[in-house]
Amino acid sequence: MTPDDLRQQIELQVVELIKAKLADGSMTEERAQQASQVVLDTLKPGMSFEELYRAIAKLDDTVQELAPVVLPVMQQYETNIVQPIGKNVSELIHQGQYDAATKLAKRAISQDVKLEWTGSGKPTT
Repeated sequence: MTPDDLRQQIELQVVELIKAKLADGSMTEERAQQASQVVLDTLKPGMSFEELYRAIAKLDDTVQELAPVVLPVMQQYETNIVQPIGKNVSELIHQGQYDAATKLAKRAISQDVKLEWTGSGKPTT
């Protein structure tokens, strides 16, 4: 998966969410347009994973209705990125490498870590 694949997946989820909210009357046309514009202004083609995760986290700051799309992505980020980094920091501390642990922790907090897709798949039968 590339960052653009993730971006397109998020955009599709936002479109589906907006359609559902318009259909059940819980969102106005104006608010739907505003939400769409926020997504288009925030998520740009060609972003790195790092930039994309920072941008996704901000989507529901101004359009709270997008939280059902943002929350699962940020939970996945927490599980797959933040927690393993925490384990690495802990291991560095146990090894007495305090400077390296501090440096890694600061990079993680500022979301300045290089992300790389390492997914796996199953062959179809």
